[in-house]
Amino acid sequence: MRRNAMAELISWKNKKQRQPLLLLGARQVGKTYLLQELAAREFDDSIYINLERDHTISTLFEENLNPKRIIAEIEYLNNKKIIPGKTLLIFDEIQLDMKVITSLKYFAEEASEYHVVGAGSLLDVALERENYSFPVGKVEFLYLYPFTFDEFLMGLGQEMLLERIEQSYRSLEQMPEALHTKLLDFYKRYLFVGGMPAAINHYLSVGSDIMAFDRMVQENILNAYIADMSKYTSSNQVIKVQAIYRSIPKQLASDNRKFKYSVVERGAKSATFSSSIEWLLLSKVGLECQMINRPEIPLAAYVEKKHFKLYMSDVGLLMNMSRTPFSILSNQQEHNLFKGALTENYVAQQLRAGGNTLYYWKSKAHEVDFILQDKDRIIPLEVKASDNTRSRSLMEYMRKFDSAYAIRLSTKNFGYKNNIKSLPLYCTYLLREFA
Repeated sequence: MRRNAMAELISWKNKKQRQPLLLLGARQVGKTYLLQELAAREFDDSIYINLERDHTISTLFEENLNPKRIIAEIEYLNNKKIIPGKTLLIFDEIQLDMKVITSLKYFAEEASEYHVVGAGSLLDVALERENYSFPVGKVEFLYLYPFTFDEFLMGLGQEMLLERIEQSYRSLEQMPEALHTKLLDFYKRYLFVGGMPAAINHYLSVGSDIMAFDRMVQENILNAYIADMSKYTSSNQVIKVQAIYRSIPKQLASDNRKFKYSVVERGAKSATFSSSIEWLLLSKVGLECQMINRPEIPLAAYVEKKHFKLYMSDVGLLMNMSRTPFSILSNQQEHNLFKGALTENYVAQQLRAGGNTLYYWKSKAHEVDFILQDKDRIIPLEVKASDNTRSRSLMEYMRKFDSAYAIRLSTKNFGYKNNIKSLPLYCTYLLREFA
């Protein structure tokens, strides 16, 4: 299935001044598949080394880290030549061997003619835990997230709809109602299936029949994440990490979605759980949205560290963990709090995958769901789960900070009124241009 990141991988491949690349992201988001697809499309050959399965490969890096020697030994082991510009060398699960990571520095300095890429799921966690040095400035990074909504449509063979969405997004002319309704249906299905490749493949295998979708596919992914927490955390931290992760649905079910330690454990304080939250963020299975007290550039300077929201990396996994049925997405109740939580998590997922850092603004009486930075402009973004677009907080924000315009995401069609750009939820992925 097509991924937007492929264009960035091809750009890396064609660079004259190129360094080894690290493709990072949570488990099971499609990193290995994407690299193998890159090899098939852009290279004559490839050598794939999985450091989790092939433990003997680590011995090649014990003698020294001379890249020419390492290349030669890998050639002998695989009985094939590694030809610069023609062969892609892939180290999968690279976080399991820090010497392999360190060797990337020497590939960058002494053997830059070779195309070397590493894929890892918990590299940031490993670096934090083991306190290893890292070849800073000698590698390039690319983060892969679950499928965004546009990638979901491409996976379903609906590329033409993407062209039509972008037309209305640029012109703000209303989408024909029949198309608008069809896209909202795809959007609801995306919320339920989510963006994990295994879930999308299963959905396709049952003929895109949402009622035949087996949620055990998502359950297995969640169980794998929980298992990683046991494997890659200290014995006194594992219970805390798992408790925080499992608390996310309940955290998001509250009125303002703000993370509360007391939801995890009565009387809990940040000092007890902050490192566990950091683990979830480093592993990319959690997304943090930080509160700012002033919407000014740079936004990071106005973060209130004690106030934040914690979303799941994939909205389909959130629906599964919370045991939310598909029927809630067709329910037109205006005040279903968890439907609003699902919608916010979806938006957070699309924005983060598009490169946006997540912020929100809150005063004593008002709150705006997300704050975007577009070069030298600050843009408030409000999220509505339905077509009810009453926006007292957004209007107050615009009045207080003299905002030139705002964005509102909802199930309503495209439009522009009172300096508010109305966008349907299914085009959220296009806001990557603000990253």
